[in-house]
Amino acid sequence: MENYHVRSVAVYLLVWFLLALFYNNLLQLTLMLAAIILLNYRLDRLGSLRKITSFILPLAALIVLINSLFNQNGDILLTSLNIFNYTLPIYQEAIVFGVAMAIKLILILAIFTAFNILIPVERLMDIFGSYNSRSVLVVAISAALIPDMVERFHSIGQVQRCRGVQRPGKGLWERTRNLGPLLLNLLRSSLQAALQMAEAMQARGYGSSKRRSVYQIEKWQLQDWLLLFLALTVLGLALLGWYTGYRYHYRPLEQVSLPVYNWEVLALFFLSLPFLQGGHIWSAEKD
Repeated sequence: MENYHVRSVAVYLLVWFLLALFYNNLLQLTLMLAAIILLNYRLDRLGSLRKITSFILPLAALIVLINSLFNQNGDILLTSLNIFNYTLPIYQEAIVFGVAMAIKLILILAIFTAFNILIPVERLMDIFGSYNSRSVLVVAISAALIPDMVERFHSIGQVQRCRGVQRPGKGLWERTRNLGPLLLNLLRSSLQAALQMAEAMQARGYGSSKRRSVYQIEKWQLQDWLLLFLALTVLGLALLGWYTGYRYHYRPLEQVSLPVYNWEVLALFFLSLPFLQGGHIWSAEKD
C-alpha cells in the first residue's frame, strides 16, 4: 500500500471504516476483521495492534457480557439467572449480537491502526494538497505533538527519579502530589516547543501570502484510479445490498449464512485484493 497515493489510500481506508459501521452481520464482520489483521501483519507484524490489545480485549468482553445480560430481545432462550428474586433471561440472539458488536469495535480500532501506519501525521497535509485550511494544520500539528509530549513525559520522569526529586510514594495522595513538579516541567517544555515551532513557521513565511505554495512529491497514477474505483464500487455494492433488503434486523442467527447474491462477500474479497497480494497490484505501471 506504500506504492499508492496518500489520497487513494485514505479513500480506501474510509470505505473500510464505513463498511465496518454499516455491517452488523457476524460473518461479514469476522471476514473483515481477518482481512484487516492481515493488513496490519503485512505493515508491521501486528506490532502497533498488540499495543492496544490490553484494553481492547477486556472492553470487547465487557460489551458481550453487558449485552448478554441486559438485552432482552430474542427468541431462543438459553438460560435464566435468578438475581435477588429477579429473573434475568439470557437469549442466544443477544449473545451473538454482543459478539458482533465486540468484533466491530476491534475492527474499527484495527482500521485506525492501519491508517496511522500508512498515513503518518506528517502526510495528513498531503491528503488535501493546496486546499489545506488552518483547521487541518492545527489537527496535524496537535496529532504530531501528542506522542512527542508522551515521550517527553517519560523522559522528564526518568530524570527526576535519577535526581531523587520524584519518589513513587506509598498512597494515592502522595503519588498525586509528587506529580506536581513533573507536570510543571512538562508544561514548560511544551510551551518552549510550541514557541520554537511558531518561530520556525514565521521564519518560513507562513501566513505571509493568502495562497500557499505546494511542493507535490507524489503523483496520481493509474493504480490510484483503479484503487479508487475499486473502493467506490465496493461501497456501491454494499449500499445496493442494503437497499434491496439485506439489512440487519436484530436476528443475527438468521443472517449468519451467506447472502443470496453474495454481493457483500464478493465486495469484501475485491476490497482485500490490494494487500492480499502484498500491496503491489498494478506496480508494473509505476515501474
